[in-house]
Amino acid sequence: MMSPATRSLLAWQDDPDDPALASTLAQLVYGELRGIAAARLRRESASPFTPTELVHEAWLRIRPPASQPMARREHFLKLASATMRNVLVDQARERQADKRGGGMHQVTLSLAQGQADVDDGRLLDLDRALDRLAVDHPRAAEVVVLRCFGGLTLEEIAEVRAASLSTIKRDWVFASAWLTDALREAE
Repeated sequence: MMSPATRSLLAWQDDPDDPALASTLAQLVYGELRGIAAARLRRESASPFTPTELVHEAWLRIRPPASQPMARREHFLKLASATMRNVLVDQARERQADKRGGGMHQVTLSLAQGQADVDDGRLLDLDRALDRLAVDHPRAAEVVVLRCFGGLTLEEIAEVRAASLSTIKRDWVFASAWLTDALREAE
């Protein structure tokens, strides 16, 4: 039996420009998206967004992927997580450009997971490192994005990726070590 969110997600993918379908889907997932945004913004030291604004800005950018249909809530959250990351990184880049470079700062996964404040420079450093990781290890980079920007647990990521929990744990450990080394080198 299909949940209302899944039915709305499938209908929205068939016609992403239909405002009624988008509105129905938004109502069903809004609370969850706002929770993800609030958790992410608690870790941002200079974000110009409130959780509501981040969700609304991300919603304006979300489009269903043409190449890979989403059949479950977790797939949509994956897309929303990546979109929120892009919104935050774009804003950080804009603020850094205003400062004419602003300098680079070291960042670690503990910063991305909310154990410390993340300023614009640190967020941009993490974004660049994630992009480099994604070139050779896209699955590991996606695990980091889903965990750090999407707030998903390792179990939820395993479900989204249709992979075993042990594979996702290995990806997480690998990505953590890889990013730590890459960010140390950038320093």
